[in-house]
Formats: sequence, C-alpha cells, structure tokens
Amino acid sequence: MPVITISRLTGSGGAAIGQLLAERLGVSYLNTQIVREVAQRLGISEASAAEHNERSEAFIERLARVLAISNPSFGTINSPTMALPFESTTEAFVTATRRLVLEAAQSGNAVIFGHGAQFILAQRPDVLHVRFFAPLAARVERVMRRTKMSQAEAERWVREEDQRRANHIRQFYQADWHAPDPFHLLLNTARWDEETCIRLVMAAVKELEPPLRG
Repeated sequence: MPVITISRLTGSGGAAIGQLLAERLGVSYLNTQIVREVAQRLGISEASAAEHNERSEAFIERLARVLAISNPSFGTINSPTMALPFESTTEAFVTATRRLVLEAAQSGNAVIFGHGAQFILAQRPDVLHVRFFAPLAARVERVMRRTKMSQAEAERWVREEDQRRANHIRQFYQADWHAPDPFHLLLNTARWDEETCIRLVMAAVKELEPPLRG
C-alpha cells in the first residue's frame, strides 16, 4: 500500500479523518508520534518539541543564528537549547522531522499527518498526497462546536493557525502551503462527510497501486 500524506486547513476535520483512514487500512498513523520521536532524537522534552512543531523560526532564534555565524564564540554563551552554533532549535526540529518522514515512507504502510510531508515526499511516485479543506465559515463552526469558543475567538484562532503553518512551509520548504499543486486529491469536508472522504481516498489508493502482473 502506498504511503498517504494528509494536509488540512485548520478546522476542516482532516486529523480525525486521517486517524479513521489509518484504522480502516490497518496502518500506522503518524501525527503526535512524530513530535515524540523527534523530541527523543534531539534530547529535548516533548513540550519543547511541540513548541517548534510546524512553526517558523522565532525572531530570537534567527538573531542567535546570525550572531553565531558572524561570531562562532556566541554559541557557547547563548541559551543551552541552542546545541548547534549554526542551527536553531526549530531548524534542528525540521531536520529531524524530515529524516523521520523519509524513514516512515521507506518502511511504508503509514498515514502521515502534517509536518510538511507532502513536500518532503514530493518526488516519490508511491506516495498519495491528500488535502482536506472547507470554507472558512464551516471550519469556524466546527471549531466552535469542538472548543466552545465564541465565533470571533474561533475565527481568529483558525486564521492564526493557518498562517502559522503557511509561514513554516514558506521558510523551510520555499513553497506556498495554500497551493493545490502537491496534491493528488483535494476534498471539501463541508460537502463530503468523513465516511465519504475515506472511501474516496481509498479509491485513490487503489488507482495509485501498480497493477498485478499475471
């Protein structure tokens, strides 16, 4: 079975659909597991790793990296989280994430949620890239039901989360997170329910699989 990457607009329900899809296919679902594994590889806490997940570099990280490059001794007196003088914690997180996603794709039988996987695995013909989206109003309503936020709070949160991920992809993958180009399948979750989305993805999986030779 090909590896499947899942991307989503905030509030579209893509995380839940990805989980159900992995269960239906009997494969691994890599989402928060990626954060835990990267934390172990970097020797940092899971909470610290989560702070750098799908985020662009903070200003202080960019400043520290520039100073480290211009003055190598700076790294020795800077924050202990900056283990490498030329690499910020966020850069280290992204590097470790890339390696982990590539390893998962090599092993196969996985649904990989987020983490720029559609760009990391863009050149692999055996990977199916899926994106879930919905109109802003539908996504805000979904977030309101799930979190009990007010409409204004939910809309602000949805916009900020989308922007955070877009900034991350722009910085580390030099790509437009909103562009449809990387995907084989784009599904509007305001039009299709979870079960229909799963059936459509599974149909696409069958189309991607090479035909059996007699």
